[in-house]
Amino acid sequence: MRLRAATLLLLLAACSALAQYKWTEPQGQTGYGDQAPRDATHVERLGTMGSSAADLSDSLEQLPYEIRRAAKDFPVVLYAQASCPICDDGRAFLKAHAIPFSERTIATREDIEAFRQLGAGEQLPALAVGRRIVRGFESSLWGEALADAGYPQGIPLPNNWQWPAAKPLVPPAPPSAPAAEESAETQ
Repeated sequence: MRLRAATLLLLLAACSALAQYKWTEPQGQTGYGDQAPRDATHVERLGTMGSSAADLSDSLEQLPYEIRRAAKDFPVVLYAQASCPICDDGRAFLKAHAIPFSERTIATREDIEAFRQLGAGEQLPALAVGRRIVRGFESSLWGEALADAGYPQGIPLPNNWQWPAAKPLVPPAPPSAPAAEESAETQ
């Protein structure tokens, strides 16, 4: 039984770096997943599922070994809204327990759809620890997920530690080109 559980954990850890993509299907529908179909257009990388590596990569090296190892193997992502008291409780829990995490905000329709496509449901906050997602904030469940991933208790983060700023789950579209065209026409 333990061998099966260990094997499952290793497989989940190996899958934790699967990239998440957004694309437009030939029929015009928007799709999300870890691999875009060959006939997809407008493929956009959203990041990696449960991965905070891009946000934390430079700062992980300054962490104590036990925290750094857990953060590399099972990155923590908080999915939350900006003005949400229970989301604030979850954020405070992670900070009080010295957990390095990145935060993805759910504010637009695109964010909501991408959040659903990740399999996170509709309840906020949600916590991704590697590939495991815990819906809603319940300190005992969050603590269990973090402990199962190997996050140590009682080891403080460095005094100069800064959590990365929250980012939208789906990056905003770049400004449209008509403004540049208008300025070219006026010259």
